[in-house]
Amino acid sequence: MDSCNALKKSKAISYSERMRTLWSLLVVFLLAACSCGEKYSGPPIRLGVDPTWAPLNFGEQQSYVNGYTEDLLLEISRYSGLKFEKMTANSSTLLDGLQRGQYDAVLTSLPPYSFNMAKYSFSDNFLNTGPVLITAKTSSFKELSQIPADNLIGILRNDPAAQLITAHPKLIVRNYDSVPSLLDAVAAGDIAGALLDRLRATAFVRDLYQPTLQVASEPLTNEGLHLLQRKSATSSAIRLFEKSLKALHEQKKIEELQKKWFR
Repeated sequence: MDSCNALKKSKAISYSERMRTLWSLLVVFLLAACSCGEKYSGPPIRLGVDPTWAPLNFGEQQSYVNGYTEDLLLEISRYSGLKFEKMTANSSTLLDGLQRGQYDAVLTSLPPYSFNMAKYSFSDNFLNTGPVLITAKTSSFKELSQIPADNLIGILRNDPAAQLITAHPKLIVRNYDSVPSLLDAVAAGDIAGALLDRLRATAFVRDLYQPTLQVASEPLTNEGLHLLQRKSATSSAIRLFEKSLKALHEQKKIEELQKKWFR
């Protein structure tokens, strides 16, 4: 009798385990189906791209920016179904081509000032490029407001980032003629920190200055690269582009791509 009861109990447990497994598989399937989200089924998006990203000047980082952008568009296509027909343009014709309908959307560094937003719809940045605060690794400063009065903050000569320091009039600006001289001054303790655009800051700190310096802040402005359309555009490209960016951020894909290209 005991052996029969044990057998029945074993079968019941086995059946229960099978049902739990089936439910788990069903949940995974439904989550996978939902994660695909809305799929774009229209024609390819004619995408104007100025590979120099003027007026920004990425210098030696330009090829990495273009490689990152290419990889990102492939990831967005996989996620949303958006297909892109890239059309190379230069900075002087990019927006004219958009206005004439030569492109459905463009990738650009055009700042989202109010007069630009009156004409165009901007996506979120797919690459933030604004200045960041660089400090010694031993420093606890994470933003300019934390740095005591009369401390020196370094910038490259004629860098617009100097405007950020004007909001902190008790800090003193010191100009430098090259990135190495600027970062050497931080490493030597001659200045409390430095402001430098994110991409060069990341490249230098992760390479030559990894033992001594850190990128202490997130970008301090909203400068960056984004997709834009005319305000009158009827395509859902912006919405799906942003939805894809959000999903790729959540999946850490954007972080992986940025580590790949800007390590």
